[in-house]
Amino acid sequence: MELKRAASCGSDERSDALVHVRPADSLTVTISSKTGPMYEDRVREVALGVLRGLGVTGAEVEIREQGAYDHVIRARLLCALRRACDGDREAFLRPVPIVMERRGSPKGRLRRSRLYVPGNNARVLAFADVFGPDCIILDLEDSVPPDEKDAARFLVREVLANLDFKDTEVWVRINPLPRGGREDLEVVLPGRPHGICLPKAESPVEVAELAALLYELEGRYGIPWMVWIMPIIESPKGVLAAQEIAMASERVACLAFGAEDYTAELGCGREWGALLWARSRVAAAAAAAGIQASDTVFPDIEDEEGLIEETKRAKALGFDGKGAIHPMQIEPIHRAFAPTPEEISWAQGVVRAAEEAERRGLGAVTYQGRMVDRPVVLRAKRILEMARALETGVGDAA
Repeated sequence: MELKRAASCGSDERSDALVHVRPADSLTVTISSKTGPMYEDRVREVALGVLRGLGVTGAEVEIREQGAYDHVIRARLLCALRRACDGDREAFLRPVPIVMERRGSPKGRLRRSRLYVPGNNARVLAFADVFGPDCIILDLEDSVPPDEKDAARFLVREVLANLDFKDTEVWVRINPLPRGGREDLEVVLPGRPHGICLPKAESPVEVAELAALLYELEGRYGIPWMVWIMPIIESPKGVLAAQEIAMASERVACLAFGAEDYTAELGCGREWGALLWARSRVAAAAAAAGIQASDTVFPDIEDEEGLIEETKRAKALGFDGKGAIHPMQIEPIHRAFAPTPEEISWAQGVVRAAEEAERRGLGAVTYQGRMVDRPVVLRAKRILEMARALETGVGDAA
């Protein structure tokens, strides 16, 4: 691989690295490490591994790292090299070594919280696996400036391949497919996320196109599970098409509502009444498709009381989860979605009645004087799953 120009990537911020590359007749690597000379050898080893893997034989490489992990250094160097090259695009789209193996995620697992993390912020991403939401969304869209999209892709891919997210489901919010979304997928899919968030979804055609791309890329990169899709409804057009979007592919596991763009386009306020119709339509569309619904984020990170109140209202409308923009919002969201003692008692009674009826071969099931059909039993089981998840701290309940 031949470099055509000088290029840089990264920053001098804590937990990050600033990488400069330029064409040269031979290969030299200069390291400046915040952690001292002992770590410089490790940084050089990581850099040489990237350079040799890409077949770079002529380059001057300068790396100034500020306590960055290996995967951050790799991501910054890969991006700098990509910016310095013409062609050779496929060389940057090869499968990557998976340090932390993860398993596929059940379609119906608990998703009470989804936490958005900027995909270009090395400092925040360094600790992204400790926040504890049910879902973490590594964001390549709204939180990433246009000139940093390429850098964010490489960083997110390396985070996916190297961090152990334990019981957290890992998603990536890509850009809309016509505006960089395909490039996002090609770079990050080798890191093996559980799902892809499709922003500003307005048509089932967009979902079907994304599903086809996922089938193609899963085969190319050897992903051993089906990658789920979470369309985010963020416009009046999207709200009107919510049911068709929810049913557009078997990959759609959750339908999310995004209020910020919706209110801007409609010109309405963000009060509960102004968003009630849109919320109700999204929740109903998800229920009709047999999938989950996740409510919009709550923008005031200091108003815990307001967050809990809005989350409880969303739960009462039929939402299964809610977005979060700060780790401090996760616990209140989980608490608001926690079943009450009365709900748990009712659910236990329904499940016991259904199991007893099945043992006795009865077709009809009643509990507390009311008929119990399959949807009621499924709701009861979901309540008990949420109760177990809150007790154990594990959000994975198939």
